[in-house]
Amino acid sequence: MSKLISAVLAAAFAVATVSPVAFAQEKKDKAASSKAALEAACKDKKPGDTVKVDGKDVKCPAAKK
Repeated sequence: MSKLISAVLAAAFAVATVSPVAFAQEKKDKAASSKAALEAACKDKKPGDTVKVDGKDVKCPAAKK
């Protein structure tokens, strides 16, 4: 019985340790695609103009120097 409990606790610890890494990876990929969509939407717009990206109203950023 104690071996079973130890195995379950070890598995739970492993999942809790690895899960945040998987979520961070997914969020990073989504941020990159969102940035590309924003750049495409703001291509012919002035800085400060509002565009719709992924269903949200977003202002175009100022051009980088």
